[in-house]
Amino acid sequence: MDRRRLFLAAFILAGLSGLPARAFEVQSYSKAAANSAIASGKPVIVEVYASWCPICQAQATAVDAMKNEPAYKDISFFRVDYDQQKDIVKMLNSPRATFIVYRGGKEIARESWGATDEDVAKMLMKATR
Repeated sequence: MDRRRLFLAAFILAGLSGLPARAFEVQSYSKAAANSAIASGKPVIVEVYASWCPICQAQATAVDAMKNEPAYKDISFFRVDYDQQKDIVKMLNSPRATFIVYRGGKEIARESWGATDEDVAKMLMKATR
């Protein structure tokens, strides 16, 4: 590879490394994966979500806007489908539009119906402190 191509490749790679990394991904809830994440002691958020729920949609929009924040990089985030995973909803004893925060292997916070960006940010921050 000649010097110009080598320089161009290095320049492109340097530019790509400056792109924001995704801090966390929203994962579909799996009992095994969620339990493993919780048992690890790292921060975990379980969201109970219904596609037809306007509060759930507002929460999801806020989560999508915040998930690239570096402060939240260690969060494992699981979304329970309120309509398709009734057994999990029952096990969690949770209404839709709910965030459940785990840290150190234990539930530390729970909030339902918080639809504002501030409400969502508060739950994400509880997971990381």
